[in-house]
Amino acid sequence: MLIKKLILYTLGVISLFLISYNVHYYLTLKFEIYHPYSLWSVYIFQAVASYVLVVVFELLASLTKEFKDQLGFLYLGSMAVKVLFFCVLFRDVIFFGPDLSKIDSVSLLLPIFIFIFYEVIVIVKILNRETQN
Repeated sequence: MLIKKLILYTLGVISLFLISYNVHYYLTLKFEIYHPYSLWSVYIFQAVASYVLVVVFELLASLTKEFKDQLGFLYLGSMAVKVLFFCVLFRDVIFFGPDLSKIDSVSLLLPIFIFIFYEVIVIVKILNRETQN
């Protein structure tokens, strides 16, 4: 059962990545928008970080009973760590690069919100499943 869930999470993240990145990339080409950062790198980071978070929380929920009541709080803390890693990896763009236009800023934030939405949906399902058991 755990393997099936992990496969579904993998397929979900890959599908979300492929669809959202390709639509976003197509729109940037269509409207001739050129960002001072790699859109691919932003999407890859968000997809990998979201996948790791979802897998870790599924494993915590499935394999341990100690963290069952704290999973929601752990998720909030993990979001802070994810943001910190993002800021460290993309510090040249965020802090030291040229001022980002509004479209550049939106394009940088869009993958973050897409994958946060995915994480929240999965984590809520995990939490609801754990409270029903």
